Amino acid sequence: MNEADKEFLHDMVKQLDEAIQRLVIEEGQLIAKIGTERTNELMEYWRRELTSEEEVEFKKTMDYWDIQFIRILTRSKRVHNTRAEVGQIFMKMNSRIILTRKKS
Repeated sequence: MNEADKEFLHDMVKQLDEAIQRLVIEEGQLIAKIGTERTNELMEYWRRELTSEEEVEFKKTMDYWDIQFIRILTRSKRVHNTRAEVGQIFMKMNSRIILTRKKS
């Protein structure tokens, strides 16, 4: 991997870490706004723990802030997964460097 690619990945990590921090703050603000009980209900919905009938009924009760909370959970999961993938790329790069040094 060339230096430009490594620099790109380092920048990506920084941006992803910043995004994670922002999402944690936004999530906390929404939890304060909608309350713990509603948050728990939304988490059950998001984790797909409701039956299809319960899901249909639950969706009818969702408001703007509920939808925003679900969006934050989804973005957070995506950002965490991307961050983990970049971390794995770095681990593979480092293991190749270590293996190359051992052969020398």
